[in-house]
Amino acid sequence: MKKKLVLPILLAGTFTLTACSHAEAPDDRPVHITMWHYYNGAQKDQFDKLVQEFNDTVGADQKIIAETLSKGSLTELQDAVYESMDGKTGSDPLPNLCSSYADTAYNLYKRNLIADFRPFLTDEEYESYVPGYVEEGDFGTDASMMIFPVAKSTEVLTLNRTAWEPFAAETGASLENLSSWEGLAKTARMYYEWTDAQTEEPNDGKAFFGRDSFANYMLIGSHQLGHAIYESNQGTIKADADEETMRRLWDNYYVPYIHGYYLAEGQFRSDDLKTGRIVAYAGSTSGAAYTPDQVTYDDGNTEEITCSILPLPNFEGTEEIAVQQGAGAVMFDSDEKTEKAAVTFLKWLSDDSQNIRFSAASGYLPVKKSANDMEQIEACLKEQGEELGPKLSAMLNTAIPQVNQYGLYTAKPFDHANDARKVIDMTMPEVAAQNRAQVQALLDQGVSLEEAAARYDTDEIFKQWYDDTESQLANLAE
Repeated sequence: MKKKLVLPILLAGTFTLTACSHAEAPDDRPVHITMWHYYNGAQKDQFDKLVQEFNDTVGADQKIIAETLSKGSLTELQDAVYESMDGKTGSDPLPNLCSSYADTAYNLYKRNLIADFRPFLTDEEYESYVPGYVEEGDFGTDASMMIFPVAKSTEVLTLNRTAWEPFAAETGASLENLSSWEGLAKTARMYYEWTDAQTEEPNDGKAFFGRDSFANYMLIGSHQLGHAIYESNQGTIKADADEETMRRLWDNYYVPYIHGYYLAEGQFRSDDLKTGRIVAYAGSTSGAAYTPDQVTYDDGNTEEITCSILPLPNFEGTEEIAVQQGAGAVMFDSDEKTEKAAVTFLKWLSDDSQNIRFSAASGYLPVKKSANDMEQIEACLKEQGEELGPKLSAMLNTAIPQVNQYGLYTAKPFDHANDARKVIDMTMPEVAAQNRAQVQALLDQGVSLEEAAARYDTDEIFKQWYDDTESQLANLAE
């Protein structure tokens, strides 16, 4: 009997030692967290430096190792995530963290794949971020912060000052007029007429303005005017295509466009500014590094230019509002220790020193209130032996006050949100481009601009566009 007891006792002892070993091992081994993103070029270089700095400092102290991987473009990143979710052959396991826009985050949330960041933040930590940046991830009920802000952007007005100054000197045009969409449209007409008068050829005036991301014009404008063209209603679309509001949006884009005062030809409006086809454009602050230094005209001649960055125009008599955009990070469900490690990494990344350096190198905006201050930005960079380049400096000196003074708007995600955005991003620009071509054909036949444009600036054409847009949005609500 004694001999028979030896093996159980030994096994029990082995089990006890093994159990202790397993219980202690997780505390002794580093926690590995992975993050997929879409940063490239200077953005990726700076991000990689920060990740290494985290691993060498806070990560080393707290036994956290962060590993990050660029999946290329945003589309490639999204494809990789969905392939992993669906278990597609050859796909990688899902990471712990992933760069994500709100619509993708919402889809992941509906599939119960991502965790809420809010329980990991104290009230003081939560309130340290720009309110709109953290509220973007509030999907309601038990999902109050599904997106962690990492870097953001907004929109500004870029102006070719080299072309502006002689025009303003001769016509009395004022920069103040560019603060509203109505004033910008009037200025664009003045510019067309001024350039037209410089040649003997009739109706060869030049366009003044172009708009990147037309959907933002519709979303922000309708929101400003009191009737958001669409918004989320408990996960589905709620459309409010108020006719008077839509007419004001139409009059300040379609009408100047068919007259030739506005233009959209290149892939981006910065491309149109580079070729001298426009003088000003509204676009994302994240494109500040690509602000043109010269114009190359159709005849091959080039001209060095200086650009100014101005605040985004608003509709007259409305609250100042600009878009907030840019991907944050989502966290896939895991064990509590891994999730805490992932949040530790994101908190460090969004602290002023790190976030300012990343923003300064990438053209994005910092996410905390304290970092949205030019003195703080310059002091932080000086401490690191770095400085802002002239383009990013010009952008930040406009964008930072705008973030602090404007209301920031982003549409809450819902089912078919991408489809709704495509509707408002395409319908008016398509009609405007088609009818501008018709106006140009009449001009080529010798018809005056006033008469040619009048044929396509009618209540009937507006109503046809309005009914079609309203119908498409209504179909998405069914």
